[in-house]
Amino acid sequence: MSKIEYPEEILESLEDYNIDIRDFIPGHGKGAKLLLDFNKISGVEQVDGVILKGKEIENGIVADIIIKEGTKIEEPVHLCFGVNKETGVQEIFPRIIAEDNTDVTVQAHCSFPKANGLIHKMFGHFYIGKNCNFIYSETHYHGENSGALVAPVGYMYVGENSVFENNFNLTRGTPGQVKIMIDIYAMRNSVIKSNIKAFGKCKKDSIRIRDSVFLEGENARSVIKMKAAAKDGGEVLMYGVTEGNAPRCNGHVECSEIVLGKGSICRARPFIRAIDPTSSVSHEASLGRFPQKWLDELRAKGLTEEEATQILIEAMLQEEQLIK
Repeated sequence: MSKIEYPEEILESLEDYNIDIRDFIPGHGKGAKLLLDFNKISGVEQVDGVILKGKEIENGIVADIIIKEGTKIEEPVHLCFGVNKETGVQEIFPRIIAEDNTDVTVQAHCSFPKANGLIHKMFGHFYIGKNCNFIYSETHYHGENSGALVAPVGYMYVGENSVFENNFNLTRGTPGQVKIMIDIYAMRNSVIKSNIKAFGKCKKDSIRIRDSVFLEGENARSVIKMKAAAKDGGEVLMYGVTEGNAPRCNGHVECSEIVLGKGSICRARPFIRAIDPTSSVSHEASLGRFPQKWLDELRAKGLTEEEATQILIEAMLQEEQLIK
């Protein structure tokens, strides 16, 4: 499949996240790939050890991604779920299975560049087996008109002795209305890393994200880091939930939000619970604005206040290492 056969507008926003567009195009580079344009599968590329199957439905796709037992691949599996029109309802049902002793990264991108009344729903189920190293990174672009309503729901089961890293990034374009629910269930000796970033840029933007980890197995560990900014009337609400439900588990929730401009709202609601006396769960949250000193120092270098603020927001939202 050539690049021209898949709408370029859907892929262009990858560059805003410093991701090479060619990595997503079948026939270019390495790795398994699946591309969806609304409800049409526009390209699939298979590799040894990975099974990609998609069934087109009226408003989207049912997609099965299976990493076969013992498979270890260096190149990410690339998934792109896009819509290249203003309106409509897209529904995605991904089912991802990583069998025991696998090592894989999945890079997903959801792009709706023309959204103006568009609805995107996702109902995802992940099963990560034992002794796995699984990274799932998802970037989003919802256009520049705050015209999308995006509502993903994800359920993840992480098996014994596995490491699962979940990265979600919605910092480019205008989010529109976003409602996200993530539930991660961690079994014995598993490690969960969850990193959420979002940026509401105007009064039409409303972001609500609930990221939950349930430590169900002995010695399971987790860190949730949620970072967000709201400006010019944007609204962000972050729920970070961790429950310690087994002996000697350890979890932490961290929420950091910056609010800028009249009418903007940032809210953080960490929720923690432990039911075993040997478990430990903690949280911290901060809301506010950047110190004036930082803005003054950047403006002294010739930047406008808006430019200085943007640089500081980018710095706050940059990637960080979570659990070693």
